Amino acid sequence: MKPALVVVDMVNEFIHGRLATPEAMKTVGPARKVIETFRRSGLPVVYVNDSHYPDDPEIRIWGRHSMKGDDGSEVIDEIRPSAGDYVLEKHAYSGFYGTNLDMILRANGIDTVVLIGLDADICVRHTAADALYRNYRIIVVEDAVAARIDPNWKDYFTRVYGATVKRSDEIEGMLQEDQIET
Repeated sequence: MKPALVVVDMVNEFIHGRLATPEAMKTVGPARKVIETFRRSGLPVVYVNDSHYPDDPEIRIWGRHSMKGDDGSEVIDEIRPSAGDYVLEKHAYSGFYGTNLDMILRANGIDTVVLIGLDADICVRHTAADALYRNYRIIVVEDAVAARIDPNWKDYFTRVYGATVKRSDEIEGMLQEDQIET
């Protein structure tokens, strides 16, 4: 297994802004733990962030949020990207749609995506679907994601995407057990 961490929409709008939820705030500590584990392991960390234009399809549904160039579309300070991390803007739910995510993963020989972020049942779900279609293994860190609508998101991920669900405190051991190629 050669994993990369994909951090989905851990931006101000969803943690501290208009679309914040108490559940989203609880993901910050576990997300930080997983990000630090990946960095220590020398494995890629890729942030995919909502950065919307006024005519993006999501605006009709959710209203103006995470607009390109505003503070709402910036990664929260608590897990700010480091110099070696990748930071991509996205204009749709999926981190793959219209971005260079697949190219970055393939250039790094990645076969597994580890997903954290918001929301498990919206943008993380669509990113997982596109990962499946591209033949990546999928691992979701349950305490580093939050669901906005579907409380049964874990069952959906395991049954529909064949995903493995782990907790943040299991990630370091998982990386060591699988003798990750760096």
